[in-house]
Amino acid sequence: MARTDEVPPGLEGAFAQFCRARPDISLEQAREIARSVYGMEVSATALPGERDANFLLCDGNGRRTVLKIMNASETEEDAAFVSRVMERLAGAVTEIGLAGIVPALGGDGIAILTMPGAEGLMARMVGWVDGVPMGGRAGSPRLAHGTGRAVGLMARALQGMAPPEQARAVLWDSLQVDALGGLLPHVPQPARRRAMAGFLDMFRGRVRPLVDALPRQPIHNDLNGSNLLVAADDAERVAGIVDFGDAVFAPRINDLAVAASYQMGSGRDPLAGVTAMLAGFATVMVPEPAEIDLLFDLVVARLALRVLLTEWRSVLFPDNRDYIRRNSVQAGQALDWALALPPGWGRAAIREAWAGR
Repeated sequence: MARTDEVPPGLEGAFAQFCRARPDISLEQAREIARSVYGMEVSATALPGERDANFLLCDGNGRRTVLKIMNASETEEDAAFVSRVMERLAGAVTEIGLAGIVPALGGDGIAILTMPGAEGLMARMVGWVDGVPMGGRAGSPRLAHGTGRAVGLMARALQGMAPPEQARAVLWDSLQVDALGGLLPHVPQPARRRAMAGFLDMFRGRVRPLVDALPRQPIHNDLNGSNLLVAADDAERVAGIVDFGDAVFAPRINDLAVAASYQMGSGRDPLAGVTAMLAGFATVMVPEPAEIDLLFDLVVARLALRVLLTEWRSVLFPDNRDYIRRNSVQAGQALDWALALPPGWGRAAIREAWAGR
């Protein structure tokens, strides 16, 4: 569990979700849930997950679906918000694959389980999306541009959607990063820890007063290399996006920042992927000047969040350490590079690239 000094006021529920282990659901239980709740006879294979138990199911006709058994800390309100986001996107975005919800026998998109060992847990089944996870490699300019366009397509489909009645608190929301200074002691590198502390102070003082004025709507919020799929025959083409479990109502540009944090490269121009994504986004949605101005800070915020939560949770759940730390090397290297830049350099570089497009 998190220590009291690690949990800021208002984020108790979000921390509870991250401190509770994944549901312990066996393959036989997953098959029984598919049979009794969805009326499907299937084989089941376990899939990785950070907080939820996930399974790939396959019926006798070769139809594949994914069954998610949600963490016991997930609320019905939050699960319903995620379902509304997925339903809004269904049919609205056709250039890339997006999973639709498979209803339970009673027609519900979310099922409350009653079977022994899973009582009270919520389940959601979604369709399978063809593609290969991008993984941790830095993308090419073409892939970055395509990623930005995919983010733009989702942003256009979700604009105008009402926020949830109760704001959803998710620790993977980058706007929470300045409240998570209590996790800094988990960062083992002293120099990185000091630089991160300085960034959190800057974010709180400079970015926080500006970010709430940005256009807001639901965003995917977790476009990492596991959830961004590329085509099997073309590793530079975005084929699909999966796992909306961390969706939040937030500045729309933050979805681009999240994706860019995973594709930030190295070499002479580490920001090339960021600017290519911005150009791809603009083919669908023209960003506002304030969004361009804050994009770099939001990319760094996501990198800092990734380092903080990865270091903390890898100690909290050592059995799931490999999955939790799957992107940690790239995040640490990109963060160190960004934090070593002269003040304002990253923001100016993105503005210059945008002006010269």
